Amino acid sequence: MKTSDVFPSRFVKAEDLDGDKIVTVEQVILEEVFNQQGNTKEQKPIIYFKGATKGMLLNKTNWSKLADAYGDESDNWKGQKCILTTVEVQAFGDVVSAIRIKIPNGK
Repeated sequence: MKTSDVFPSRFVKAEDLDGDKIVTVEQVILEEVFNQQGNTKEQKPIIYFKGATKGMLLNKTNWSKLADAYGDESDNWKGQKCILTTVEVQAFGDVVSAIRIKIPNGK
């Protein structure tokens, strides 16, 4: 049994990925989500992919990768391909798995 089965989330997490995954951007929208402490809500960009059931919180690192490849206006990212991969990063005083966006070769 996976953690994601026991504690489902409406957002994709690194643990949900089984290797690199090529996806197509459907849309990016601002949604209210709880902050890390879970005590207040904030507006955060959420990216949705064609055929996916969950969105992904779009952090500044991943936003910048998409903006560098496809322009700073997220409305123009619809239909663009990207690759979701996992990496180990330092966060919150620990090493954790995180999703990073890569741009396919040829872009």
